[in-house]
Amino acid sequence: MDSTNLIAPGAPTGGKLRVFSLHLDFAAGMRARWAASLMLKLAAEHWVCSSEMWKLDSLLTAQAIRTMITAEANRADIILVAVSSLYHRELDLIHWLESLSPAPASSLSPGLLIGLFGDESSQARELDWTVKRFMSCAQRTNRDFIWHWMEEPAAGEPEWLVSHMENFLSRKLAALDHHYLPEIALEFA
Repeated sequence: MDSTNLIAPGAPTGGKLRVFSLHLDFAAGMRARWAASLMLKLAAEHWVCSSEMWKLDSLLTAQAIRTMITAEANRADIILVAVSSLYHRELDLIHWLESLSPAPASSLSPGLLIGLFGDESSQARELDWTVKRFMSCAQRTNRDFIWHWMEEPAAGEPEWLVSHMENFLSRKLAALDHHYLPEIALEFA
């Protein structure tokens, strides 16, 4: 039986892909929206995609909202965090990153944590400190970590994000195929 005939052309074949975005200010929100839109566009052919976007201030309003937002981030395949200024340490953000749960042992492939940092005028002051905190979160939660400057050319030249997304989606699809192939083989045996 040819299973390719069971799938309509253009239908998603890779399962679900969840993108979660958190931003600190308006400029960061605009760039996070751009990046999330590009990621969803790249994944839409093979994945059923969903996306959520929150502002950091939402985490600080009520514990119930913080719990809900954190649960959504924990379920996401990709967490994108956009920070316009690195002039001072964003301790609320770091505390929230530290509160994220490790990926379950049943995860088929590592998730992705993306940082969009700084703007044209603030590229270095707290970069090292921020990147180290993000790397720690990524390791603890079984996510690969990438970051990029949030400056305007990043939006005009998206190759850095396209390349990372292609690798991430290929790895995720391969893990999904590897996981389900034995089950399918047993069904037709």
